[in-house]
Amino acid sequence: MRKAKSIRSFKPVLENNAMRHHPILQRFANQRLLTKMLVLHLFVLLPLVISSFFAYSSYSASIKKSVGKSQGDVVHELTTNIDTYMNELNLLTTMPYQTPEIMRFLTEARAKGAPLTLDESNTISSFINHVLVNGRVNVASLYLYGVKGASYVLLPESIATTSRKLEEEPWYERISASNNLTYLGPHEVHSSNGVTSRVITAARKIKSIQSGKLIGYFVLDVPVSAIESRSNHLASSNFGSIAIVDEQGALVYKDPGMDITDSGITGYRGSGSLEVHVKGKDELLTYYTSNLTGWTTIGTVPMSLLLKDTVQVRNNIVLLGVICLGLAVVISIWLAFFITRPISQLRNLMKKVEQGDLGVSIPILSRDEVGQLSQTFNVMVSRLSDLGYKLYETEIREKNAQLAALQNQMNPHFLYNTLGSVSMYAEIQGNREIVEITNNLSHLLRYSINSDQSEVFLGQELRHVEGYMAIQLIRFEHKLHYEMNVDPAIYANLVIRLGLQPIVENCIIHGFGKTRGKGTIRITGVQEGDSIQVVIEDDGKGMTAAELQTLRTRMQYGRLSDDGPSGHGVVNVHRRLMLRYGASYGLEVESEPMKGTRVTLKFPVNDGVQAGAAKEEM
Repeated sequence: MRKAKSIRSFKPVLENNAMRHHPILQRFANQRLLTKMLVLHLFVLLPLVISSFFAYSSYSASIKKSVGKSQGDVVHELTTNIDTYMNELNLLTTMPYQTPEIMRFLTEARAKGAPLTLDESNTISSFINHVLVNGRVNVASLYLYGVKGASYVLLPESIATTSRKLEEEPWYERISASNNLTYLGPHEVHSSNGVTSRVITAARKIKSIQSGKLIGYFVLDVPVSAIESRSNHLASSNFGSIAIVDEQGALVYKDPGMDITDSGITGYRGSGSLEVHVKGKDELLTYYTSNLTGWTTIGTVPMSLLLKDTVQVRNNIVLLGVICLGLAVVISIWLAFFITRPISQLRNLMKKVEQGDLGVSIPILSRDEVGQLSQTFNVMVSRLSDLGYKLYETEIREKNAQLAALQNQMNPHFLYNTLGSVSMYAEIQGNREIVEITNNLSHLLRYSINSDQSEVFLGQELRHVEGYMAIQLIRFEHKLHYEMNVDPAIYANLVIRLGLQPIVENCIIHGFGKTRGKGTIRITGVQEGDSIQVVIEDDGKGMTAAELQTLRTRMQYGRLSDDGPSGHGVVNVHRRLMLRYGASYGLEVESEPMKGTRVTLKFPVNDGVQAGAAKEEM
């Protein structure tokens, strides 16, 4: 029976060790070995699945990058093509500088509608013909305006007129506030016979060659079809859809098949590409802004079109993964049964040993790890009997040690009884100071020696400090004074035992120990947020900056005292608070020479005890 009892005594140790695992790990550890092996084999297959996923993702990303670069090249090529056309229009707007007669016409002061002289009419007609036949640009409208009133306008299917006024043109404000050359997006012009045309405009400020001052404007309109024909050619291919917006966000051109709304393509400037989600599908959007016109060309292509070649690759990867996973599961099950069968036999024999049957043994059929484990099990069973006797003897020794500890407690009780006798005789003699000292000293000894609690109520700590201060007031002949102002609402908060008194003692020893004047110690305590802050301050001699830095360094790197209950100092209390509650809690020390020292103790708030219990202690 003694052997069985000794064996059963191992169970709590094993169970306690098992409870140290994380709950999830503990649940996994409690599964059958067969189940754990299958799970582990599945985890081994994860790299295959992950690598397959990354291979597919890498291939898809490569396709996206390749097509994105190709799309960017196409968008850039279209922008360059449009810029070439617009640059030819730009060159046409500089032609007034090549005709001195036109420059003089723009500088003249003329009334609205004033007719042209024959020479002026011939000069302007020759200039216009030269503009119309120069280059590959199909000019639809032409405007010559001088800042002093000169005017000559030729609209589509209309007769030239000198009666239009510059300030009345709808584009005047935008052109006058811009740089020398301005490109305007699609807008409508109306001829004198009511024909409406959609045009794109290039407007140039004409300045005097001699003075550099503004003398007029030369504006050319070209049909929108010139831009649309170039964009339609690209949009009709399998590339995708094209849109062009000007600097103001207005549409210059948009493919009718583009799904993105007008507002969705107006915010892109510079160059780049990104994925957008439009009407339930993903598209790759590429944009490029022209340095000449400031217009942004935007191209979109569906992601499904880009990734159609990756579908077959994905299907092959999935098929290969399913085949590998199936083979791995079959092999894992067979291997798990092969390994766990002898282990199951060993487990059954261990259960018999647990029940006290030490006469069992397992046959050794192999020399692998399981065979070695079986051999070790047989050796272990043969030694359990001796170990049981040794464990029994250890238990007897522990009980003897506990009995000796109980006997040693007689000494503190002897001290309490002696102090009680002294107090009684002092009471008979009428010496109240001796009575007060002995009673407080008895309470201090009981609190310091007998309590086995690591945490107590803050109220208990404060009462302990009051007893200690009562003795010190008598010792210092009332030259020492203390004030205590602690919020009663925090009396029930749990704090470490013997955390306040060492700080108060430190104030007396180092703050007033060698002074002859009077001193004051103030103790305050409040709750601030999720912490309790108890402040102990004195008006003693304080510390220099070097002494304060030395103390703070010791608090940061010092160790707990090994001197027992008598070794609790500032450093010890700080380290105990940090070890108990964490790095956010501890002591903060502030001091100035001849002004005193202030120590702030920070505890966590805990409301698990009713406040009344602490107040009764006070």
